[in-house]
Amino acid sequence: MRSIIINKNIVAALLAALVVTVIGSAYAAETRKIMWDDLIPEGWNPEKIFQDLTDEEFNALPEETYQAMLKQVQAELDAAPVTESLNGERLKIPGFIVPLEINNTNISEFLLVPYFGACTHTPPPPANQIIYSKAKNQFSIDDIYQPVWITGTLQTGRYTSQLNEAGVAQAADIKSAYSMQVEVVEPYEE
Repeated sequence: MRSIIINKNIVAALLAALVVTVIGSAYAAETRKIMWDDLIPEGWNPEKIFQDLTDEEFNALPEETYQAMLKQVQAELDAAPVTESLNGERLKIPGFIVPLEINNTNISEFLLVPYFGACTHTPPPPANQIIYSKAKNQFSIDDIYQPVWITGTLQTGRYTSQLNEAGVAQAADIKSAYSMQVEVVEPYEE
C-alpha cells in the first residue's frame, strides 16, 4: 500500500479555492438579469379607457372629454402596479440614467429609465417603468447618452423625485414605483 503525503498548505489552498468558487457561483446565481417588461404585472393596461373607441369615435371626442380621459390615463400611469415578486431580489437591469444628484461629474442619485429622453423631453413613463436609484458609491460615466446596466437589490414602493432641468423654471415631480440601492453601474453590453 502506498502512502500519500499531502502538504497542509496545498490542502488549505485547495479548500480556499473551493470556497471562493462556491461563494462566487452563489453570488453570481443570486443576480438575475431582467428587462423592463418584467416590472409590469401581467394584464396591466393603462390605456384600456381608449380601447373600445373606434378611430372615428376617438377623433370625435370633445376636447374636455379627451382631456379628462388623458388625466385618467396619467393617474393610472402614476399609480402603476408593481411586480411584487421582485421585491427584495438582487437584479441587473439595463437602462438610461437621468441624474438627480450630481457633483461635478460624479453621480450619486438618479432615475433609471427604459429609453433615452424619458422624463426630460417627454412625459415620464409609467411609475413601474422608472427605478429611483441611489449609488452606494458615487460614479461617473463617460457618455450620459449611452445605456448602462445597474445591479442591486430592487424594492417596491412609491417615490417622488424632483427633476430640475436646465432652462426649465419649475422642477418636475417624477413618480417611480421601484427603487434600488445600486452596487454596480457598468456600460451596456448584450
